[in-house]
Amino acid sequence: MLPFFILAFSLLALVKFGVAQWRAIWMSTASQPLSGSLQHAAGIDDAAIGAQDFGTLLDLCDRLSPGLKKTSPWLKEVSLYHRLVGKLDHAFGRKFPAISAWANGEMQTCCRYAAVVLDQNLSMNMDRQFAARAS
Repeated sequence: MLPFFILAFSLLALVKFGVAQWRAIWMSTASQPLSGSLQHAAGIDDAAIGAQDFGTLLDLCDRLSPGLKKTSPWLKEVSLYHRLVGKLDHAFGRKFPAISAWANGEMQTCCRYAAVVLDQNLSMNMDRQFAARAS
């Protein structure tokens, strides 16, 4: 019985570490500033990105950079996380305001992540175009 508890505790600790590592990766990406070119091209204000802008940002990803969802690391997972947190907020947010505040913060971070990934992708595409023209 003791080995079973050790195994269960170890697996729980491994999952908790994996989730913490994953969140640290995408949260550090989301904290990066957006470039002025994305703000001008897409009309996105860095300070105005809200928790409910994820769908708009994904549509913008499809229009400006088709295929970004397939090639971008973690964008699918962040999208799933955004939907899950949104459902938690919808289910429990009215009864527990603390959950609603937490959910808004998490969803806003997801939106910032999508905006930064789009910005990085557009910058790389522009760099490739300039390099192709120069050679």
